Amino acid sequence: MSHAAPSAIAEAKPSNELGTHYGAVLASVMGLAFSIATLGFTYSIGSFINPLIAEFGWTRQQIFGAQPLVTLAVVSMSAVMGWLADRGSVRGYIVGSQLLFAAGFFALALWLDSLTRLYWLYFLLGVAGGGTVGIGFARVIAQRFDRQRGLALGIAMSGTGLCGFLVPPYATWAIAHFGWRGAYVALGLLPLLIAAPLAWRFLGDEPAASGNTAAAAPEQQPQADAAPSAAPVEGATLRQALRDYRFWFMAVGLFFCSGLLTGMVTNLVPLLQERGNSASDAAAIAAVFGAAVIVGRIGVGFLLDRFWAPLVGASLMFPAAVAALALAFLNPGIAACVVIVFIAGLAGGAEVDLMAFLTARYFGLREFGRIFAGVYIAFALGPGILVVVFGRLRDLSGSYQSGLLASAAGIALFGVLLLCLGPYPPSTTPIERKG
Repeated sequence: MSHAAPSAIAEAKPSNELGTHYGAVLASVMGLAFSIATLGFTYSIGSFINPLIAEFGWTRQQIFGAQPLVTLAVVSMSAVMGWLADRGSVRGYIVGSQLLFAAGFFALALWLDSLTRLYWLYFLLGVAGGGTVGIGFARVIAQRFDRQRGLALGIAMSGTGLCGFLVPPYATWAIAHFGWRGAYVALGLLPLLIAAPLAWRFLGDEPAASGNTAAAAPEQQPQADAAPSAAPVEGATLRQALRDYRFWFMAVGLFFCSGLLTGMVTNLVPLLQERGNSASDAAAIAAVFGAAVIVGRIGVGFLLDRFWAPLVGASLMFPAAVAALALAFLNPGIAACVVIVFIAGLAGGAEVDLMAFLTARYFGLREFGRIFAGVYIAFALGPGILVVVFGRLRDLSGSYQSGLLASAAGIALFGVLLLCLGPYPPSTTPIERKG
């Protein structure tokens, strides 16, 4: 009877997981589009810089000083969210955080009147939105999907690119019509009216219904007719992962890649303007990055289900490193800049869903939340530290070349470390690939 269990489970699994669990994917897309990692600072602050300078006389450096505080809050809350994700349903934590995140934007609209309050309010915004980071959404997707896990993660994580594509013009429009305080309210309405209702409707944990808990470890089922929820979940503990070189290769690679790639992206507009492009052309070229992130997320997710994930990731990192070198040494025209930025965006689109997929494949689902939180902390710390370094290199050298060279090195390092991860452990390989 035990020999028949894997095939019985494989037959029981839905042939079209995306069709069965489309709601969880949709809620994750919108949740990540309007999360602290995207809406909170990265894709929204640019629209507020000039209005805040005009209102208070602050410098750009002073405004960007809020980013390390947001990063500190996100890193702290990521550790908490990873622990919570392994204890049961994450829906309540995500929805609660989305509501508090919306309230944080309303607080910025009401009480922002000094630099000290800017820092405090953005720090509290990071704490409030800590549950909206990718950890909880990745946990839900990993539970529900097996055969199409890579594609599902890719589609879900494309929400970050959607934010980069939609929010800057939305925030700019809101500022023009309602002022910068009204624009903060407009940002808060996005998680309140879109992300939170979808999360409440679709993100309840249902491992027994989806069968993925059982699918993660079919060979451990004692009986073919055992309930799927009774099967032990296979994988490493956090303590075991921390002793595994693959965890540290992933964490170190993501730290440098995410930090230096973000440094390049956040400085794209002034960089392109220094190369002789108009402000409108530079903004249009920079917007290509957001579109490329969407393509990268979905495309990489599709490939992850079919090929060795480290090779898929490395095949995007090395061209992105070359793109950074091209920006460092060449003065490309608009068309060439679009291609270069698109290539970099594809690599940016690969990061989050790649690390979620790799965490599930190399370490299983037993303590996925805690382990993924550890990797995510490295991913979040990179921009918080290295974006400042990127800007400092620009101030010291008088050009962006040194920062772009550092970006090329950091992105390429991640590609090399990916190729050193080795084959997947047999116990975490999808059912249909087992012999």
